[in-house]
Amino acid sequence: METKRRIRPELEGLRTIAAILVAIYHIWFNRVSGGVDVFFVVSGFLITTSLLSMYRKNGKVLYFSYVVKLLKRLLPTAWLIGITVLIASLYIMPAFTKQQNLNEFLASVFYFQNWRLAVDSVDYLAQNNTASPYQHFWALSIQFQFYLVWLLVFFVAINLLRIFSGTHIKRMLILMISVIAVVSFGYSVYLTTVNQPFAYYHTFTRVWEFGIGGILALTIHRLVISPRLAWIFGWLGLIGLISCAIILQVSQLFPGYAALWPVLSAVLIIVAGNYSTNFSAFNLLSWKPLVKFGSISYAFYLWHWPLLIFYYALFEAETVSLAHGLLIMLVASIFAYLTIYGFELPIRKIQLSVWKTASIIVVFSGLIWITATMYEEQALALPEINSELLSESADTHPGAVTYMQDGRLTPLSEFDEPYLPSLEVAEIDRSVIYEERCMVGKVTTKAKVCEYGSLTDYDYTVALVGGSHSAHWQPMLDELGKTHNLKIVTYLKSSCRFTEEVDPDFPECEEWFANMKAEIAENKPDLLFTVGNVGSQQEEFDEVSDGFIEAWRYFEDQDIPLFIVRDTPWYKQHVLTCLSENENEPENCKAKQADIMREVNPISEVDYMPENATTMDVTDYFCDGEYCHYVVGNVVTHFDANHMTATFSRSFAPVFEKPILEALEKIE
Repeated sequence: METKRRIRPELEGLRTIAAILVAIYHIWFNRVSGGVDVFFVVSGFLITTSLLSMYRKNGKVLYFSYVVKLLKRLLPTAWLIGITVLIASLYIMPAFTKQQNLNEFLASVFYFQNWRLAVDSVDYLAQNNTASPYQHFWALSIQFQFYLVWLLVFFVAINLLRIFSGTHIKRMLILMISVIAVVSFGYSVYLTTVNQPFAYYHTFTRVWEFGIGGILALTIHRLVISPRLAWIFGWLGLIGLISCAIILQVSQLFPGYAALWPVLSAVLIIVAGNYSTNFSAFNLLSWKPLVKFGSISYAFYLWHWPLLIFYYALFEAETVSLAHGLLIMLVASIFAYLTIYGFELPIRKIQLSVWKTASIIVVFSGLIWITATMYEEQALALPEINSELLSESADTHPGAVTYMQDGRLTPLSEFDEPYLPSLEVAEIDRSVIYEERCMVGKVTTKAKVCEYGSLTDYDYTVALVGGSHSAHWQPMLDELGKTHNLKIVTYLKSSCRFTEEVDPDFPECEEWFANMKAEIAENKPDLLFTVGNVGSQQEEFDEVSDGFIEAWRYFEDQDIPLFIVRDTPWYKQHVLTCLSENENEPENCKAKQADIMREVNPISEVDYMPENATTMDVTDYFCDGEYCHYVVGNVVTHFDANHMTATFSRSFAPVFEKPILEALEKIE
């Protein structure tokens, strides 16, 4: 994907085809094409050729110099586009995406975006993130990380030559790269099977693709094939590349066995080489317009995605017409040409020493990081909303208390102050359990305990147990804990509910639930707080399943009282998206209650309820019988489609105060 000195014309044409395929499938089909995998193979081929050439010329590899020159080629375009997109996103993207875009900007320009997305792929809440204009930088991050790995490979290989003096550098590299590629491919197949979203962005699951290109660079001079076979290979490779995404759902299958398809397609094209027979794929790929476009394909790739995301935001669209899609590609091409020939190449022509270049890169890196950090602190910092602030704003931002006091959901028109939290910070207005890593992730099965509320001289202990829909009650319980001398302990795992049922999508929940039960049975909290059903409108959740009831029975047998609350509304759209689109009329953001909430509380219809259980239905604090509102008591209720903001959760403290204290008094 980077701009390199042309080695063979068909490689530039190949990068052109790959870049255009990526754009086509992104714009019109909302799918992944496999074109990025071709970039990886070509990059492996080119960097191996380049490093080997340096070694032959100098008798060594100038590692520091090579990295600095590499950054001099990569950074101008990446940073220009990254900064431009960040500025544009402040005006085009919804206000609540600022934090996400800023974080992804930093991850992109400093080449760790793939790891950020990998972590987000197993983060239950992050999976609901809005598509950002930086998402595609994951491929550049992997590519740069690979370059560093390859420098290490050459370093080890060259030093091994001193031990095995009779060995040729090529043989040593072929052996080392082959081992790395085989191990990487095996790991890719394994991780794709057990955790495909995480594997998709993992660096080591992709190294084998670069390795294939590297092996080709080292062996291609030995591959002699007939012109007829080269003709067949060339077209098989080109047709294979174009048909890959038509046949495979790349984003759900890669990068395991399925990634062999585009990788081998690229291999066939490279092996076909320079055989310029009539109507050959080489003739097509070395066609001057394709070769010329190949020189800007790196910038085209970087421009097309943010333009697409901005199109969605500006036109409030989910699809792109043929004409508009072609316009996006045209604009991306123009921007790419101006970026490369008007910005990158002039910078590359500036003659500076390696150390001066490195110093400039370090200074600009520091400026970018400091500026972004200062912006985050000033514009995006979420003020702590504690009990004192809630008390001070009770009249202007009562939240859930509005129904408790008035028996109705007070309309927004009756408040003089704007709602809280503001759109700029609403998306990050979450329970502190996420920041403090108290919600264990997908792989972890050990029960993790965190403590809140009153931590010394407390009278009772309340355990908060379950998944994210239990977790969003932590701010409320924390407020009660501090006010009434309660210690709040949390046992939380993303995507895992308070049930004995085994979820085939999350098999690790079974072991976690068993570990959690053992911990709680040993520690004997005075009350266990959890969510007793699933609010999703899928038919399978119309009733409380036996797995929930079995879990209740277990803790009843352990003589641990239960406080079971009905699940909160699951909306069919992102709450903050609606509020962004209706900034002047936020009262328009609501959903018909009948469409998102069952008329009867499923918990009230169970055949068995433990004698030591207290139940509570909070539907009336969100819904008025006809509609469920996104802003209640002048407070935004959700930061996505189905998770409460910390501010709204805290506002429930007076609502739950009496029921929870009464449940605790039953112990005495």
